[in-house]
Amino acid sequence: MIEVVVVMSVILIMTAASLFYMNNQGRLFKTDDEALQIVDVLQEARQRSLTQRETMRVEIDLTSKMARLIDENEVTSASDDVLLKEVNLYPSTEVRLNARPSNINHSPPEVLASATADFRMSVHPFSATNNVCTYRFLNTGRVVNAGENATGNNAQLKSETLFIWSPSKNNPNEFEVARAITVVGTTGAIRLWEYSPNSNESNKWQDSRRVSSYGGQSQGNTNSLY
Repeated sequence: MIEVVVVMSVILIMTAASLFYMNNQGRLFKTDDEALQIVDVLQEARQRSLTQRETMRVEIDLTSKMARLIDENEVTSASDDVLLKEVNLYPSTEVRLNARPSNINHSPPEVLASATADFRMSVHPFSATNNVCTYRFLNTGRVVNAGENATGNNAQLKSETLFIWSPSKNNPNEFEVARAITVVGTTGAIRLWEYSPNSNESNKWQDSRRVSSYGGQSQGNTNSLY
């Protein structure tokens, strides 16, 4: 009986330790998962805009927790917009997108300066009045913002960095794991970054060189996102 009790105690201790480890690691993996899914949607939008010669819109909707890929079809009408893909996003308690973490002091080192992703009330039919960050990939290869109305009038060139991070349990404004996606408005280039807290100050943001299914191979292809 003593031997059985000892064995059962060891099993319970190992199980509890494994569950604790898996739960914490699972939280951290969600940041990578969400970053890669958003890159996939952005990269598909870029590919489709160039091959189909139509404007493709990506909406990152914090209100409904969705990332959407939408074909705008005829640019003078919003009634013919077609939803091509939807991706569920994690709750903001697990992965945040709407700001840069307070314990990160600078953005990834892009050649062209890019602002932090801008979330505002949507003017488009699939997300009207929701809190949305919008990227519109034109058939010219450029990326613009949502514009002033549902057909994108007076849209401006948009170069931004979207921060994707898991909030710390002790401080929800600080990160545990951080990633970033940069979209360059002039070229439509998309780059995924990983934040390495242990690197020196000038090299904390590192180009991950990982891409989506629309971005080519994930190893040895340093130009796959361009």
